[in-house]
Order: sequence, then C-alpha cells, then structure tokens
Amino acid sequence: MSIGKRIRSGLFWVALASVATRVLGILTRLVLAVLLTREAFGIVAGANLYVDALQLIREAGFGSALIYFRGKDPEEESQAEYTAFWFVLGMAFLLYLLTWWAAPFLVPFAREPNPLIVPVLRVLGLNLILGAFARIPMIRLAKELDFKRRAVPDVVPNVVNVTVSLPLALFGLGVWSLVFGRLAATATRVVLAWWITGWRPRRVFVPRLARELFAYGKHIVGSQLLILGITNVDDLFVIRLLGWAPEGVYDNAYRLSNLPATQVTSVVNQVMFPALAKVREDMGVFRHVYFRALRAVALIAVPLAGGTILFAPDLVTLIGWEKWHDMVRPMQLLAIYGLMRALAANLGNVFRGGGRPQYLTYIAIWRLTTMLLLLYPAIQWAGIVGVSLLSAGVALVDFVISVELAHRILRSTWGEYGRVLGKPVGVGSILTVGMGFLLSQWGGEPGLVRLLWGSVLYVGIYVAVFWREIWAMVVAGRK
Repeated sequence: MSIGKRIRSGLFWVALASVATRVLGILTRLVLAVLLTREAFGIVAGANLYVDALQLIREAGFGSALIYFRGKDPEEESQAEYTAFWFVLGMAFLLYLLTWWAAPFLVPFAREPNPLIVPVLRVLGLNLILGAFARIPMIRLAKELDFKRRAVPDVVPNVVNVTVSLPLALFGLGVWSLVFGRLAATATRVVLAWWITGWRPRRVFVPRLARELFAYGKHIVGSQLLILGITNVDDLFVIRLLGWAPEGVYDNAYRLSNLPATQVTSVVNQVMFPALAKVREDMGVFRHVYFRALRAVALIAVPLAGGTILFAPDLVTLIGWEKWHDMVRPMQLLAIYGLMRALAANLGNVFRGGGRPQYLTYIAIWRLTTMLLLLYPAIQWAGIVGVSLLSAGVALVDFVISVELAHRILRSTWGEYGRVLGKPVGVGSILTVGMGFLLSQWGGEPGLVRLLWGSVLYVGIYVAVFWREIWAMVVAGRK
C-alpha cells in the first residue's frame, strides 16, 4: 500500500475510533453531570492536570523520538524500544513517589481548600505507572501506521471507563467514580496493547541510544510541557481565584466543546507525524501529504465547532439548566478555540517531521507568556467567560504565527491555505449563522427535540455539500 493510501486509511480508522470515543465520552459526561456535583468535577480536573503534566515528564519525548528514529538495522531499533521502555517505567515510579509526597502541599492552593484532593491525587497518580506499560506497544502501531489495529486499545478502554464510572456514580461514590473509571480504562489499554502487538520488554538498556533519543525528545517534551501549561494555566487561575465549583463548570465546558481540539487533533497527531517522518526527504510529497491532511481536518473540525456553538444551550438544558447554565457561553467560545487548535495541530507535525521541533518551543513560550499576563485581568473582568474569550483569541494568533514559521519548511504561501481552507470554513460559517437564525426564530425552546432535528438538518446540509470528499475518505479508509 502506498504512503498516501496508508495515510488515508490511518486517518479513517483513527477518526472512527476518535468519533466513537468522543460520542461515548460526551454521553457519559452528560449523565455524570446530572449525578455528580460541580465540585467533584473540579477536584478531578485539578488532579488530572497534575498527573497529565507528570506523564509528559515521564516520557521525556521518547515516544516522538522513537517514531523519528531510524536504526542502522532492526536489532538497533529493538534496542531503542527496550531502552525507552525502561527509562519511561523508571521515571514513572519516581514521579509517583513525588506525587505521594507532594499531595498534601497542594491542598492550600485552591481558593476553597479541600483535603479530598490528597487521596484523589495519590490514587489517580497510579496512572503514571500503569500507562508506562502501554507506551511502546502503542508507539509501534503508530510507527507502522497500523491504526486499524490501534483502534481497539483506543476505543475499548473508554467503554470500560463508562461501565465502571456510571455504576459507581449511581451508588453514590461521587468523585471516586471518575477516578476509578480512568484507572480501569488505563489498565485495559495496557492489556489490549500487549495482546494486539505481542510486544514484550527485554532487559536491555543502551545508554548511547538513550542519549540519542533524549537529544531529539527534549525539544518535544519541552514544547509539550509548555503547551500543557498554556492549555491548563487557565484551570490553575480558575481554581486559585474562583474555586473548585467554577473549575468544575469550566472543565465541563472545555471538554464538551473541544471535540475539534481533543479528538481531531488526536487523529492528526497519531497519523501525520509518523507519515511525515517517513517522507521527510521528499519535500514535494511532504507538502502534498500535509495539505491533504489539513483539508481533511477542516472538513471534520469546522462543522463540529459550528454545531457546538449552535447547540450548547440544548446540551446544558438536558443536564440541568439551573445547575449548569453558566457553562453555555464558555462552551461556545471554547469551540472556536478548539477549531483553531485542530487546524494548527498539523503544523506541529510539520515542525517535528521537518526536523525543526524547536519551533514548537518558541511558539509555546510566547503563548504561555501571553496567557500569564492576561489571565488575571480576564478573570476579574468576566470570570470563566473572560478566560474562554482569551483562549480563543490566543489560539487564533497562534495559528497565524505557526503558519508563518511553517512557510520556512514547506515553502508555501497564504494563498495555498486559502484554497485548502476557504470552502470548508466559508460553508461552515454561513451554515452556522443561517441555522442560528432559524433556531432563534422557529426553533422553540432549547432541549432534546430541538437538538435532534437541528443537528440532523445541520449535518445533512454540510454532508450534502461535501459528500464527494467525505465519501472518498471513507472508501480510502476501508481499504
């Protein structure tokens, strides 16, 4: 199979897995929003922020480095995998010990200190160790562009998360239903990854290969930590200045509205970095692969963002307007933020696949600096709505800067971006505005009925306009 067909197939299978995962995740979060308190979501969001940061430190960029790495023979590539496995696992144990010790010191950070954060962190931190066992098998599948098989350990753990967290919430376990659901999902991913790949570690650690992987990976982990800071410093400010309950509202708004950023970006990163790394010596193919993928991302991300803006009131009504009404405006603003992140995600793969990972660090530094300077006045001005507006604006500027830097690698122009993005963005914008007018005049009260008929009409019109391209993606993926 040619590289183009493997990329299209990869995009199809990862997209299918991501859509299934996201739909399941949205439904689960909506049900849990009815059962759990705002504070419960806020506490787990804060703990997840801490654990996710340590997961990046744990990996030290070795995952991206393994995908980029080309050994002189298969034996050296295997040695690099074993070396990466033992490094990541060792880091996981050290970071978990740090988590256990540091947890009590984090209690006073929030405006409304809650000692429950200590046991939550100590239990949720086990993901650092569990997740380390799945990293190399999952990376092997990505490097081989075998996303059809990878779809299984990507989707099934989320089903396990639902089957664990929902019953626990119904039985009144509160915040622990979210914690144990995530742990069960991680454990399931480990079992499936090892079973599907048949990969097993050996007692091999080559210091020379570790240094080589780290030399590449340090740029990746540096930018990833900065990006994590950028995407989560808003949560820190909300927790510190407003408290756990507002953080629960903001976190739910972010997760429900950021389908383009969290899932489409996941699709792009899983498929495109391995693909671009394989064709990096041929700039003509490199450019072609990138712009084809950007078009595919736009076709998916634009209607998802528009649909979130349109139907946010309906979703909030379903889970309880009185309890969650202040989530609507942040959801709508964060949908724009998610769209810009999805379009910019491929640019990060251009930097990494083009051998310029340091660009990611440069961009991340200015973004983090901007957020740190403006978050406090944004919160004082309009609370979580101000934070959401700031995030959307920074993401837009970030896209422009990223494209300018990508021109140095791709030798591209803004005209090419206009030809690729113009129709999806134009059609999506017109459709969103038109549907918004229709709903305001004749849509009735927000709720399930309006959500069902409105979303069917919205998706139907969009698919009718782009049905040839969408069908081509489906056919390519099935091969």
